[in-house]
Amino acid sequence: MDVARLAGVSQKTVSRVLNDEPYVSEELRRRVRQAAADLGYRLNHAARTLASGRTRTIGVVTLGSALYGPSSILLGVERAARRIGYALRVATTDEGDPAGLARAVESLLGQGVEGIVVSEPIDEGTAVAVRVDIPVLVLGTPPPFPAATVVTVGGEAVRQAQTATAHLLDLGHRTVHHLAGPPRWYAARDRLAGWRAALADR
Repeated sequence: MDVARLAGVSQKTVSRVLNDEPYVSEELRRRVRQAAADLGYRLNHAARTLASGRTRTIGVVTLGSALYGPSSILLGVERAARRIGYALRVATTDEGDPAGLARAVESLLGQGVEGIVVSEPIDEGTAVAVRVDIPVLVLGTPPPFPAATVVTVGGEAVRQAQTATAHLLDLGHRTVHHLAGPPRWYAARDRLAGWRAALADR
């Protein structure tokens, strides 16, 4: 292999570096990466997936990337994934309804993602009818479907809306108006509750 010859290392060391395996010194990593760059070498991700059985991809379900909130979350997830050597597969939905979420999750599962981030408001009431056997991270809402590992983060919309409203009132505003999202969405309902609580405290 030309990369090994140029870097002055074995082919096994080149393989370890290009596949981000441990037990290789930083100096050897630097030499191998430099040799690969000098030769215009690109790692064949499809071949690596076949050999390892891992795709190094994370799926993200989002409610339309043209919206500010979802697009800023997507950017943050992409940056974090890139830092650890993962790529994203994105599936968008139109409404946040359980059927649309199920289709998006099924699509991502079919692409072999190793985990899924659900970053969209979810309708209350109807569970998502899809079985998921990989880790799922749900942002800001209760877990909408059964999965092997479901973690929910960011479900602090009540407190955040209450804090923001109280801050505006503390600035001297006599009242604060709130434009709520659809009442069937958990996050929209929580923000409304926080706004009401802050007004009731005055």
